[in-house]
Amino acid sequence: MFDVPILVIAYHRVTEAHNLFAVLQKLQPSKLYVAFDAAIPQDRHDYRMCLKTRCVFMPEWEVNMETLLSKEHLGKSRMFQQAMNWFFENEEEGIILCDDSLPHLDFFPFCQELLNKYRDNKQIVHIGGTNFLKHEQKPYNSYFFSAYPMLWGFATWKDRWEGFDLKMRELQDLNIDDFINQYDFKQRVRNFWNRRYRIVQKDQIDIWEYQYIFHLWKLGGLCIIPNVNLVENSSFRNNKRKKIKKLHKDTQSILPLDSTTPAFVQDRKMDKFIFRRYYKRDFLTLLFQWFHQNVLGNEQ
Repeated sequence: MFDVPILVIAYHRVTEAHNLFAVLQKLQPSKLYVAFDAAIPQDRHDYRMCLKTRCVFMPEWEVNMETLLSKEHLGKSRMFQQAMNWFFENEEEGIILCDDSLPHLDFFPFCQELLNKYRDNKQIVHIGGTNFLKHEQKPYNSYFFSAYPMLWGFATWKDRWEGFDLKMRELQDLNIDDFINQYDFKQRVRNFWNRRYRIVQKDQIDIWEYQYIFHLWKLGGLCIIPNVNLVENSSFRNNKRKKIKKLHKDTQSILPLDSTTPAFVQDRKMDKFIFRRYYKRDFLTLLFQWFHQNVLGNEQ
């Protein structure tokens, strides 16, 4: 029995939800929270897929399971915020998974050990499970510290989540350069993030990944990234775009963790690779998704 609370955020991905639930069946967590977004209004196919997805999560082991059923279709960003708020109304810490995430079983004890280890260290704000760096670039320790959160399966604490705001209203009173400069990025990287946050703020674009990064950087925190990939994302594996599909990596075992704690500093070399391999190319993809969802009404 696994005792760390787990939150699953689900929508209409039936096959992916089955795959994730199969992993949870093996793990048998004692506390499981599942938040379901509602179907798009007047879309009968979407309604059926949402209903089928909800039917997936019917555990047969002994578990305290809570469900949150959205009364309206919220979309990715608003559903993420609502689900996280609900989860942390009930728990002090936990593991978060989306329905298109497929974690290795080692991901769960990895999070459990580091939640315990860094619970009182407020500089650690996020424990990620994804690593899509090339094999030859990984460090020797079991994990390293980064400015960038990996978001397809992660763990965090209630006190690190508090204050998250999709609208980033605090950005009006903050100097963007001040909280970006604390991570010692090169000038071109600082310019990149400065421009992106101006765009997101000006156009009120709810792309929760960017708002979440802003929230963590506002706290001045560091994120943990494992030196092997512990969480697959099915949207990477099945994506038709070659650049996105290249980010897919199979999961590997990481246990037992290296007893040597890595130097408690931002790994700037690794962050350089992460920026080039993912964030530098990802903003247009996210804008494309936002346009299709909010302008054309095509939910991803």
